[in-house]
Amino acid sequence: MSVSVDISRELQVAVTTGRVLVGYKSTKRSILAGQSKMVIIAANAPIAVKNDLEYYAKLAGVPIFIFPGSSLELGAAVRKPFKISAMSIIEPGQSEILKLVGHA
Repeated sequence: MSVSVDISRELQVAVTTGRVLVGYKSTKRSILAGQSKMVIIAANAPIAVKNDLEYYAKLAGVPIFIFPGSSLELGAAVRKPFKISAMSIIEPGQSEILKLVGHA
């Protein structure tokens, strides 16, 4: 399946028109609460963070997308002036971000 989605653009649209939580703790809470539709993890996220979120996401049936860039680049993609190791898509809004994991 070929997916031609501009990741950075769709992230910005999701942040602007949908509901997104950034940060490891918020992302983990949203998975445990059953709110998360998708989890995005930076490629260079600490292994403990990655393993923890992957474990809970798998249990909850939440798809995971590994962002092909650093946490600094993920922060820049959503126009935040700080590093983001993980984020949770609660509502994609008008974005097509869920197409990255074959949903929507």
